[in-house]
Parts: sequence; C-alpha cells; structure tokens
Amino acid sequence: MIAAKTRTLRLLFTFYTSYAIVSLLITCCCLIISFTYGIGTFTALFWFKIITLGLIFYFINSYKRDEYYYYKNLGLHKRILWISTLSFDILLFILLFILSIMIR
Repeated sequence: MIAAKTRTLRLLFTFYTSYAIVSLLITCCCLIISFTYGIGTFTALFWFKIITLGLIFYFINSYKRDEYYYYKNLGLHKRILWISTLSFDILLFILLFILSIMIR
C-alpha cells in the first residue's frame, strides 16, 4: 500500500518536472512583482498565472501526447495527472505569494 502511494507520487513528480521550470519561473516573476508593488497586484497576478498554466496545459497536451500512455499503463489517468500537478502548482503559488507579502 505504501509502495503504491510512493510510486504514484514519484510518477506525479516526474510528470510535473516536464513543465516545472517554466511554471516556477513564472511564479518567481509574479513574486518579484508582488514583493515590489504589494498585495494589490494579487488579482492580476493570479489570473496571469491561471492563463499561463492554461497555455502550458495546451502545449504539453499537444506535444507530449504519447507520454500519457506511459502514465496510463502505470495506473494514472490524464485527468489525475493534471488535476494533482496543477493544484500543487497553484497552491505553491498562493503560499509563496502570502510569504512574500508577509516578508514585505
């Protein structure tokens, strides 16, 4: 049971690394803007992050279509991959945003 959960987390991490660099770079840029201009920028930065995640979703779906078979054969469907990794990314963005505002 624990081995299956560990394997699932490892697979999710592997999938997340396919777009993590771009996503984290966008998050860092948003954090610099929020640190500079304050909490008033949250709405604009949040929607910017959502739109860029949508573009990343489109890019990964169109160019890495065949990789979904690998994850599906290991028991992870495309929907679970995207829901879990995008949720993690948004949660990370919000937590880092709150942290940057608290430090400011």
